[in-house]
Amino acid sequence: MKPALVMFYLFAAFSLASALVVVLARSPMRCAIALMCTFLGIAGVYGVLHAQLLAVIQVLVYAGGVTALFGFVIMTMRQGQQVRYPGPFMPVRVLSLLTAGYLVYLVGPVLLEATRVAGQLPAGYGAARLVGRLLFSTYLVPFEAVGILLVMTTVAVISLTTRERRPGKEEGAP
Repeated sequence: MKPALVMFYLFAAFSLASALVVVLARSPMRCAIALMCTFLGIAGVYGVLHAQLLAVIQVLVYAGGVTALFGFVIMTMRQGQQVRYPGPFMPVRVLSLLTAGYLVYLVGPVLLEATRVAGQLPAGYGAARLVGRLLFSTYLVPFEAVGILLVMTTVAVISLTTRERRPGKEEGAP
């Protein structure tokens, strides 16, 4: 077996395991850390697939920025007692199994097609030079729009987390 294929399977298994922790963990901070591990595993998959730019963007934007944003949101939220769902859990489990089966049904043909076209990719596919050339020529306007959206989001998060709180008043009270 090729070393690249072994690394691909290791990164994929790591991503799936940490994604399961995201879903099953009870602590919000553990979920955020497991989400960061999922993002890092996906970046490893991109690296094995020779998509270096996507791997770097995955680490910087998602593992770094999005996880830090989730961490700030979790720390600024008021956390009280856990709310327990009193209803029956059997329908939820049955729906989860049906959803997982449907996902396998949808992903199967995609995997078959991906293996079929894997040898037909052009030289340098996923390299930073090719992606950069496309970003700054064909897709310049959408690239700039995403940059403006990220700046606006950063300003909104900073303004929400640094607002003045008046002593003696509870949040939400007039």
